[in-house]
Amino acid sequence: MVGIQGVSWNERRQYAGRLFESQRYRAASRVLKDLVAAAPRNLDLRMLLARSYYYTAQLSLAEAELRQVLRAEPAHPSAHLALARVLERQHRCSEAAPHMRAADTMTARDLLALRHPHNSSPRLAG
Repeated sequence: MVGIQGVSWNERRQYAGRLFESQRYRAASRVLKDLVAAAPRNLDLRMLLARSYYYTAQLSLAEAELRQVLRAEPAHPSAHLALARVLERQHRCSEAAPHMRAADTMTARDLLALRHPHNSSPRLAG
């Protein structure tokens, strides 16, 4: 798919990734915003856009993107963690707490599954 001035969607995606990696978050967010508009179901792009917004202190925009990710995938541990961080940064700790717990729980469950791959319900030592 060819977009602006003959540049393909994949090339724009790679460019946005390079901008993000070089800590040019505001520029990355401008490119990513257009990419997300073209592919709204792409959760990886939404997460990268949310992180770009977070790093440029555009917290309400970061929150909106993260809530979109969680609407599409309620068990997305990274989105829960990122949303918790965004809310904490806005001094909304009581709203952040459930998202932090969700991220912790999901991460712990994933780690246990890796440790006990043949046991569908590993028990915690107590």
